[in-house]
Amino acid sequence: MMQKLETNKVFYKKETQLLKDFSFSFGGQLYGILSDQPEENSNVLKVLAGLIQPDKGKILLGGENVYTSFQKKERAVRKQIGFVFQHGGLLSNLNVLENLLVPYDFHFPEISLDRKKEKISGLMDFFGLPVKILTERPAKLTISTQKALLFIRTYLTEPKIIFYDDPFMNCSLEIKKSIFKLILKLKEEKIIQIFSESVDVQLYELADMVILLQQGAYYSSDTFKVLKKSNADFVTGLISKLLAE
Repeated sequence: MMQKLETNKVFYKKETQLLKDFSFSFGGQLYGILSDQPEENSNVLKVLAGLIQPDKGKILLGGENVYTSFQKKERAVRKQIGFVFQHGGLLSNLNVLENLLVPYDFHFPEISLDRKKEKISGLMDFFGLPVKILTERPAKLTISTQKALLFIRTYLTEPKIIFYDDPFMNCSLEIKKSIFKLILKLKEEKIIQIFSESVDVQLYELADMVILLQQGAYYSSDTFKVLKKSNADFVTGLISKLLAE
C-alpha cells in the first residue's frame, strides 16, 4: 500500500507567516515547493517533516497524526521519514562510519554490522566516494562530499518519505549527477519526495507537481511546464526569479 502524507489546515508562524491553513495530500510522487519567502523554505520543510510542530492543524502519515504518533510509537513513524539538510547534520565528534550508523542502528538494531557495512559500501560506490573516508571526521571532507554522505545516511534506512532542503547546493558536478540519479530512481519507486531548491531548476522540471505558496498559503500547484505558461503575475514572478538563479 502506497504511503500518504496529508496536511490539514496547518498554520505556522515564526517572525513571518510560513504556513497558513495549508492542506495538501502527498502521494508517491516528486514534489517541489516554491514560495515568495524562499529564505523560510527550510522551516516549511521541517514543519511538514515533523521536525517543527505547527501552531495549528494536523500532519497525517498513514492517517495518523504525526506529532501524536511520535510520542506513542516514535521509532516506527520516524523510520518512514528521511530529511537531507541543506548543510550540517553530520556530528563532528564522530567519524563518517559512525555518523552513517547512528540512524541505521536506531531503526534496524537487528541487522548485523557486516550487512550494514556492505550496504554502506554499495552506496559509497554509487556516489563515487572511497571507503577509506569512513574513518575520517566530517570536517576533513569537502562540503560536496559531506552532502553526498547526508544522502547516503538518509537512504540507508529506506524511508517512505524524503525531504530535500536545497539538495544541489555546494555539490560538485559528479555528486550532483549521482543525487539526480538517486532521486530519479526513488521517483520510479513511487517514494514521496518533497524538495525546495534555490540553485537549479532541473528538479522542478522533473517534479510531478510544483506547489506554490503565497505568504504561507496554498496558491496553486501543477507541473513546472504548465506553470511556466501562466500569465498570473505571482506565478511568473516566482518562475522568473528561479530561472534567473
